[in-house]
Amino acid sequence: MSKQRKTRSQKIHSQKRLEEASAFSVKPEWIKKSDKSIVSPVALSKDELHFFKTDLTKTLFLTMLVLALELALWQYLSRH
Repeated sequence: MSKQRKTRSQKIHSQKRLEEASAFSVKPEWIKKSDKSIVSPVALSKDELHFFKTDLTKTLFLTMLVLALELALWQYLSRH
């Protein structure tokens, strides 16, 4: 069998693809490490700390409640 010739549009397409592949280069500013300032920790007041603790307590309580309900439902459905 003879080899099929490329059409003009295929030649143009492959030429563009080769140009794009060879034209790509990594810019130095992409590699350069940026100097980010370190954020200092925020000190909370007593009121803010109290609200933070109550929110954590509520979250812990609701998480335990959901896990307990999930385990109870799993036990109930596994018996039937």
